[in-house]
Amino acid sequence: MEQSASHSGEETKRGLVSGPALALWLVGLISLAILGFLVSIHPTFWPLEKNVADFIQGPHAIPCHFSPNARTWIDTASDYVNTFNDPIPSVIIPGILGIVFLLFRGWIETLVMWITVATASVVWGGLTILVGRPRATPADGICMHRLIQAYSFPSGHVMHDVALWGFVFYLTLTRPARTSALRWLLPILQILMVIYVLIVGYARIEAGEHHFFDVLGGYLAGLLWLGIGIAAYQWLKYRWEQRLARRHKVQTA
Repeated sequence: MEQSASHSGEETKRGLVSGPALALWLVGLISLAILGFLVSIHPTFWPLEKNVADFIQGPHAIPCHFSPNARTWIDTASDYVNTFNDPIPSVIIPGILGIVFLLFRGWIETLVMWITVATASVVWGGLTILVGRPRATPADGICMHRLIQAYSFPSGHVMHDVALWGFVFYLTLTRPARTSALRWLLPILQILMVIYVLIVGYARIEAGEHHFFDVLGGYLAGLLWLGIGIAAYQWLKYRWEQRLARRHKVQTA
């Protein structure tokens, strides 16, 4: 048991923020700033975004008047995926995950996950106000499944899911998960999480609620905030393991 804790502590220490990781994070931050600037000076859709939307939504009239009664199965599936990030589910799902972590005494994991996800929403709100990009309209040739009274950049759904499921994905890479009795499930869970997060970006465009750059910005912002959350988790975990090691040393002295 002591050897396992020692290995875990050394792994956490090695995982603390490194130069290459920080450099990559800064590149992502600069990329997000450039993308946000381009969107702010050209709030309407860029030609590339219109091409992506037309490819995903398929042929339709302009202006597009979307009718729920004429939905395809792709429309239905996209709307279903999008509901997972509506206000109530976006609170319930992290809550359930936190309870699962607590059952395995993962109080640090639960605390950091909840804080990372909650603060991601605050950061998203700040970014939307800073950029101030309006949502698409049917007159733009975009089929909108519902009208949302909020700015468009970056996609909050995407940012939320990257922060949440990205953190869970990271936990599946740590030593406790890799050495657990259920480690054979990890590859399946990892693949499902990646597929789901990618589907969310597709669903946001298919539903006409975001442009392509909004979704891209959501992925960038989510990854950047996820990086901060993981760094905070590694620091807290390392400090906690150091404290336990000192306590154990005093008790056995």
